[in-house]
This record gives sequence, structure tokens and C-alpha cells, in this order.
Amino acid sequence: MFETLLIVWRESLEAALIVGVLLTYLGRSGQRSGVAYVWAGTLLAVVAALACGVASNDAASHLDADLQELLQAGILFLAVAVLTWMILWMHRNAGGLGGDLRRKADAALARGRLIGLATIAFVAVFREGLETVLFLWGVLVQRTDLTVLPFIGAGLAGAALAVVTAWLFFRGFQFLSLRRFFRVTGVLLLLVAAGLLMSAVNKLIGLGYLSPVAAQVWNTAWLVRDDSPVGAFLGALVGYRSRPSLAEVLAFAAYVPLMLWALHRADAAGAPVERASARTAA
Repeated sequence: MFETLLIVWRESLEAALIVGVLLTYLGRSGQRSGVAYVWAGTLLAVVAALACGVASNDAASHLDADLQELLQAGILFLAVAVLTWMILWMHRNAGGLGGDLRRKADAALARGRLIGLATIAFVAVFREGLETVLFLWGVLVQRTDLTVLPFIGAGLAGAALAVVTAWLFFRGFQFLSLRRFFRVTGVLLLLVAAGLLMSAVNKLIGLGYLSPVAAQVWNTAWLVRDDSPVGAFLGALVGYRSRPSLAEVLAFAAYVPLMLWALHRADAAGAPVERASARTAA
């Protein structure tokens, strides 16, 4: 359940920060008439994202078994691609996020169209909601042993953590560094994405679209079994397999170092944006 909690925490926090920045800016600028529009856009976005999740799950259930497996492999690859993009984007742009939202809010207020504030909130939160639905689909495809109640519980816990984290940030708690938070969770989500990538490769091997190259590179089931608590945690965090194929190992070995290098480059590119945003806020 760790990956579910981490994904929902991270994505919900991004949405909560966006809403919080808009509400704080409206309060400080004396434009409280726009607050209701921000909340309306936010609630509509949450409902729309949940509806998309339910509709897509219902549509997939009508496919035959082989097509469902192929669709699940496609979902895993798409989740890896979007998760990778999201991690890199946040590393590069997190520092200037608040300034960009304030500029959009200013433009909406200058035009006298408060519905524009609802649109800003809807688009931002709906995007995070769709990403969450996609990533959780990937988790469910990867972990077929998950049951409903623990899955929902982990998701609710992640959302609650996001609300608390956002509240602490806006209360001005000095110990809370969002830049450090996004760095640490970015690396953890990178490992989650690597695990999803291995699961996607495994499904393509099972469907016969990809050769395993070597059926088994090692066997560590004597030490940590896949179905043990430790094995389940490591599987969620780093895609652990006690009997991985060579294709899975190569996918993991190619993805993780490349992503660590990309995160380092994104951090370096994002530093000037964060300094500029801090000067503007000051």
C-alpha cells in the first residue's frame, strides 16, 4: 500500500497547494468574491476525475482477456511516461508555480470574469486527478493481490497527509521545505515508476510480444519471497522480483540511472526559476 499512499499524497498535495495559493492570494488582495468560484472549480474537478476513473474501468471490463492484458500493459507504460514527465516538471518548475498562478488569477480578475478563477482551479486540479487515476490504475494492474479496503484506506491516508502538509506550509512552519519534499518524493516515485516499467515488460513477455532474453537472472526467493511483507514493500518501492527475467533487469538498469541524471539536470535548471520567484515574492 506504500505506493498508493505516496502517489495520492504527492498528487493531492500538488492540487492542495494550487488551491491554497489561489485562496491565499484572493484573501490578501481583498478579492474574496472569487473564493467560492475556486472551490466550485476544485470540487467539479474532483468529481470529474472520479467519473473518468469509473468510466474507464467499466469500459475495460468489457474487453476479452488478451485485450485486457494488452490494455493493462499499455496503461503501465503510459503511467511510467506520465509519472516521469510529472517528476521532471515539478523539479524544474515547482519554484515558480505560485507566481504563475498569481499571474493567471490577476488576468482573470482584470477581465472581471470570476468564472476564470473556477476554470484555473478546475484545470489544475483535474489534471492532478487524472494523473492520480492513471497512476493508481498502474498500481492495481501491477498488484493484483490488492483488496479494496486497504487500497481505499491508503488513498484516504495519502489525501489526509496532503491536506496536513499543505496546511503546515501555509501556516509558515519553518521546518517544512516543499523543495526538499518534492526532491525526496520525486526519487521515491522514480523507483515506483521503475517497478511499473518492470511490470509492463513482464506483461509483454507473458503475451509473447517480448522475449525475456533469459528466463531468470537470479533467485532470491529463499531470502525474500515476493508474497512476504518485506517482498511486497520492496516490490511497491523498487519493483522487486525474486526471479526477474533479464529483460526486466535491463529495463530497470536503463531507466533508473537515466532518470537520476535527468532529475539532477532538472534541479539545476529549476534553481534560477526558484530564485527569481523568491525575489518577485519579496
